[in-house]
Amino acid sequence: MFRALRHPPFRKLWALVILGQLGYWFSTIAFQWEVAHRTSNDPLALGLLYFCSLAPFLLFSLPAGMFADSRDRRRLIILVQVAATALAVTATLLAALAATSLPALMGLSFLAGCVATVLSPTSYALIANVVPMEDMASAVPLQSAGVNLARITGPALVGPVLIVGGSVSAFGAYAALSVAAVTLAARLAPSVRPAVPAPVESLWQRVTAGVSHARQRRPTMPALAVVATTSLFGSSYMAQLPLIGSRVSDNGETAFLTLVTLGGIGSLAGVLSVAWRGRRLGVASAAAQLAALGVVVGLIGVTQSFPLLTVLMILGGGLSFSIMTSVNSIVQHVVDDAQRGRVMSLYFICWGGLLPLGGLGLGSLVRLVDVGWAFACSGFLAVLSGLGIALRVRRSASHEAED
Repeated sequence: MFRALRHPPFRKLWALVILGQLGYWFSTIAFQWEVAHRTSNDPLALGLLYFCSLAPFLLFSLPAGMFADSRDRRRLIILVQVAATALAVTATLLAALAATSLPALMGLSFLAGCVATVLSPTSYALIANVVPMEDMASAVPLQSAGVNLARITGPALVGPVLIVGGSVSAFGAYAALSVAAVTLAARLAPSVRPAVPAPVESLWQRVTAGVSHARQRRPTMPALAVVATTSLFGSSYMAQLPLIGSRVSDNGETAFLTLVTLGGIGSLAGVLSVAWRGRRLGVASAAAQLAALGVVVGLIGVTQSFPLLTVLMILGGGLSFSIMTSVNSIVQHVVDDAQRGRVMSLYFICWGGLLPLGGLGLGSLVRLVDVGWAFACSGFLAVLSGLGIALRVRRSASHEAED
């Protein structure tokens, strides 16, 4: 499970990703905190914030993946972390001057999403340059585990910071973490395998080449379909956590931070379960987990019990990130390194790119009906999608075995 950590370049990359993700969670929770306060937990405003923070994955993932294939990945990560530092300093100054209006919060959230959009495919593509191929089955889940370790510790750390020092302190911590990430990125020197130089191609050629490569390398396309439907119907409930926390507790702010942390604990458990399984991963299994996640989402929308909600949050986080990490590992094993960045960008479009649409759709539905019916509808679609994909994948495997 931990053999990838034997390689010093991977250890540096792993620490760099954790620092970047800690900063991202500090900013994300601070943005949600501010919007929830300013709008009294309005579900549409929370959904709009979720849309702004993740829309860059939909808009810019493909160009980011192409940059990861055609540029020095180490230098690209350094530039991204420098941009994160500038963004964090700006957010800190605006918060200190009490100039963080609702449009400003949405805009800053969008820019933070742009930083994450470039960092995500680049850091995952860089894995192939810092560990040998036989250790990829360890490196990919470990990197995802690092992301989820930050997802647990980030909210746990930012909660007291927000309560004591407000958003100014949270954004200041984001700046400090970004500076630390820049320093570590400058010391990163891939040493196992250099990146394969990408041919000179137009933007359209790069896009079509990535899609064509994904279609040729089975089971990439059905795996990406699992990620897409998980983002649209399975994981979008995370945009409404401030509202869910206020429904089950008189202290909605503390409940919100607790729910985020519990989701992170479940996510880490889900990622480690993928690392423990190693290469015993399959698309049908991930699709079945999506169906189970749909049941959990439906229950989250109707429960009024905080103890039961804690269990559901752990299950939801575990299933979500077990699905994402399984698919990530499956895709990483079947693609060529020269196409890795752009194929991973397709993965992040299906994940982060569709999450804002799911979050905005769920928020709008909550406004139209109520939380219970909205979550039940989203959960039902997740169950239906998961079972449909699992059945199709198994039928395809059966036909190939007969041939």
